[in-house]
Amino acid sequence: MAASIMPNTKLCDQLGDFNAWRDRQLRLLKQLQPWFKQQGLYTLETRNAIEQAQRALRDKHMTVAVAGEFSRGKTELINALFFAHHGRRLLPADAGRTTMCPTEIFCDSSQPPYLRLLPIESRRNEYSLASLRDQPDQWIHADLDLDDPESLSRDLQKLTQSRPATRREAAELGLVVDTAPSDAGELNIPRWRFAQLNIRHPLLAQGLRILDTPGLNAIGSEPELTFEMLPSAHAVLFVLAADTGVTRSDLHVWQRFIQRPGHVGRRGLMVVLNKTDTLWDDLRSSRQIAESIVKQCREVAHTLGVNHDQVFAASAQKALLARVQNNAALEQRSGIASLERYLGEAMMANRLDIIRHEHTYRVQQALEALETLIRRRLERNGNQRRNLAALADQSDAAISRMLESAQYAQAHYQASVDAYKQSLSSFNEHGRTLLSALDVRTLDQTLDAIRASMTGAWTTHGLKEAMRALFKEINMRLEVAGKQAQQMRRLLRTVYRRFQSEHDFKLAMPAMISIVRHQVELGLLDQEAEIFRNSARTTLMEQHFVTKRYFRTIVSRSQGIFQMAYEEAKQWRETALLPLSIEVKEHRDALTRQMADLRHAADSRKTIQQRIEALQRDDTRLRTQMMSIGKVHALLLDPSATTPARVSGQN
Repeated sequence: MAASIMPNTKLCDQLGDFNAWRDRQLRLLKQLQPWFKQQGLYTLETRNAIEQAQRALRDKHMTVAVAGEFSRGKTELINALFFAHHGRRLLPADAGRTTMCPTEIFCDSSQPPYLRLLPIESRRNEYSLASLRDQPDQWIHADLDLDDPESLSRDLQKLTQSRPATRREAAELGLVVDTAPSDAGELNIPRWRFAQLNIRHPLLAQGLRILDTPGLNAIGSEPELTFEMLPSAHAVLFVLAADTGVTRSDLHVWQRFIQRPGHVGRRGLMVVLNKTDTLWDDLRSSRQIAESIVKQCREVAHTLGVNHDQVFAASAQKALLARVQNNAALEQRSGIASLERYLGEAMMANRLDIIRHEHTYRVQQALEALETLIRRRLERNGNQRRNLAALADQSDAAISRMLESAQYAQAHYQASVDAYKQSLSSFNEHGRTLLSALDVRTLDQTLDAIRASMTGAWTTHGLKEAMRALFKEINMRLEVAGKQAQQMRRLLRTVYRRFQSEHDFKLAMPAMISIVRHQVELGLLDQEAEIFRNSARTTLMEQHFVTKRYFRTIVSRSQGIFQMAYEEAKQWRETALLPLSIEVKEHRDALTRQMADLRHAADSRKTIQQRIEALQRDDTRLRTQMMSIGKVHALLLDPSATTPARVSGQN
């Protein structure tokens, strides 16, 4: 296959650097586990933090979604950014021959290149896109020959295919038409509902996935695409056309699907003002053209409510041509370079943010807890050494009085331990109620009842009633969970403060659980459901299977939020009291050791010196552990993975 230039080397280098950092972190975590076990520091909190970090790091995928209305040049932009090295237009983007279905582009090296197409008729059933992925008999499969450009072009032209359908059939498939469905009249509809393109590419091989979305009709009629795939992308390119500006339908796509509630100001969002070559006027100077483009970018930023540096002026067609012809001047004028640079940096920054939240932050917390534990052991050792040294000059009578005092302290401490055990029992009881309220399994039973009540009533009215029942149940459960979490936080503070004040414990208060974040997410989900229920498009998509699929999407997302809340609550319940439990045990052991030292001191002064030497050796071991943990801190905060600075989209 012809190739005039290499694939996007900048993005390749960025992804390569990121993956190298990810691999280093995975190796470090793998080495940490046996070391922690050997040192007796492998607590439940540490284990959970490391396992969560490993899961986050093993996920190497990064997704960039390209969205916008029809005929804005989205597919051509993908060609220019990722596939110019083929020396030709890889994905079909000719006038009137644009991609008609959402297309997921990736590299699965375990299989030969292929194109999988899901027929539009699959919308008649109630299966979600996620469930259909694992049903190969539902797809049309075509192997691709990357060494035969003509054959490859013919196969990829299938992405543009449409077929005739009556207005009634189109409406029954959930495709909104201009007029009410009827038997009269025909129109063209997409032949395919979804496409998967597995193709060899250095960027894709490193974990990049590209989601090419068609216009408003296709986005709005696939709830999974709207509410799951787009929001989960690490970068989103929203494409406009310079010759039309922000049209009414562009604004609808933006407000409805890109800047949804709770996503204002999201990172990794770029607005591309494409087709700027339509403004290249031979009757105006280069400066006048540039000023016009900058002005239009600022107007777009103002209309959409984004920062100016998130708007990029580009000509995808000229960029592709420039890269195929290796024309540096034309490539520079096309504006593709600044968009490409920002795209790579935004994806890396977003991925790093996620990993640092799921990986570095939690592991660092676990390490800080271990450092606190070791410092307390060193402090306790120091106190014991000083007490033992003082015993050498004490009389037997004095030692006897000290033994009585230690016995009193031990009895007083035991009373605190007994109260702690009662608080622990109450804490766990509240925890069981909390987990029950957040348990997806019991929520599913309610959802089944809601579905049963909707049998034969899959209409807009039926959907509203089901959603009302769903969120009523959700809010009731969250209220129960919130009350239990409040009780558990109160118990936790009480028991920590008792040991801090009465026994001089210097443990920091543990992080407190909060379900507010999940309440906000579910509230936003309710807002989205309300928007869908009340939109004119919903009225035109009255058919039961569309409503069912949307309902299932809402249910699936609710279950996902509940599952996340459940896992967080379960882990917090298991670990919140763990540092205190360890300290309680070690303080009790120290008191027992003190009693033994006092008894032995009465018998032999030699025993005291042996005990002091043993404590000194233990100090050396503990300080070595502290130094090792400090090195781990530094390695986790690897400076080679710093968040890149933002660059301006104005060009």
